[in-house]
Amino acid sequence: MKLRDIGEFGFIERIKDGCLIRDENVISGIGDDCCVFKTSAEVASLLTTDMLVEQIHFLLEAIPPYQLGRKSLAVNMSDIAAMGGTPKEAAISVAIPDTVNLGLLDALYDGMKSMAHEFEVNLLGGDTTASPGPLIINIALVGEVREEEVLYRSGAKVGDVVFLTGPVGSAAAGLDIILKGRGSDEWGELIEAHHNPHPQIKTGRTIASMKVANSLIDVSDGVAADLGHICTESRLGAIVEEKMIPTTEQFRAYCEKFQEDSRRLSLHVGEDYVLLGTVPAESAAKLQEALASNGCHFHSIGKTVAGSSLRLESRDGSVEVIGASGWDHFR
Repeated sequence: MKLRDIGEFGFIERIKDGCLIRDENVISGIGDDCCVFKTSAEVASLLTTDMLVEQIHFLLEAIPPYQLGRKSLAVNMSDIAAMGGTPKEAAISVAIPDTVNLGLLDALYDGMKSMAHEFEVNLLGGDTTASPGPLIINIALVGEVREEEVLYRSGAKVGDVVFLTGPVGSAAAGLDIILKGRGSDEWGELIEAHHNPHPQIKTGRTIASMKVANSLIDVSDGVAADLGHICTESRLGAIVEEKMIPTTEQFRAYCEKFQEDSRRLSLHVGEDYVLLGTVPAESAAKLQEALASNGCHFHSIGKTVAGSSLRLESRDGSVEVIGASGWDHFR
């Protein structure tokens, strides 16, 4: 059996038993955007780590190293946002091929420092080593949140409103443009969405502090896949209305010009790093108002239902079961 036979999340399920050696102070281990553990009577610590591998997560010839540095830290911060937390301290490890010059590395770290400064995150160390092959960047990030405000994937209830905190599909379209060599002058907004995501820390903190949402995750693997994670962990299903999925005008123009599958790009690719969550129907307006007052966004896209299937109501009113498919490293 190969990894591709079970996929990334099948592999995680396969290895997670036996990983918790001592459970004191551990609130949540493997299975969410961050692990959660106690460090004081009221505050929970969040720990996440993400690895970016050249040719898998980025093309060095296509992304400026400064933006790559920013993105490397941003994708970790997005995990902290998805748990309702505030990012604090980071450690950076880099495996560097001999072909990479110092100028590129300087720009890479300048990008990391720029993102860190924007969110008041300390870069406290890490590790450097040689690599015989691709450039590899791994960041571990610690954040914190009051224990009663932590948001998980597993809290959704039947009848919740499913919401997004921003448009989706733009990053996927940006990648599509890069891979197909369609230039960047006309589609700068989409290229920027792919290269330079902005972690929604303020949005995540607003949602957490309201204490009305039942679940939250960031859209890294795609709306369908990430909503699928919530459904799996919460043991329910969901129905999404295609007409309610927020996208940008440039995204729609790109899909129309090149006859690209807008449904695939908006639902099944990912890297938008907006937040996806569920909230009881009676609290949705209250949450939307709180987000709007902080300059954040709330887009209702569907609801959670009994069962286990993820369904899409198309623009013509027909309903079909869609797979919770998105980015999977081994498939």
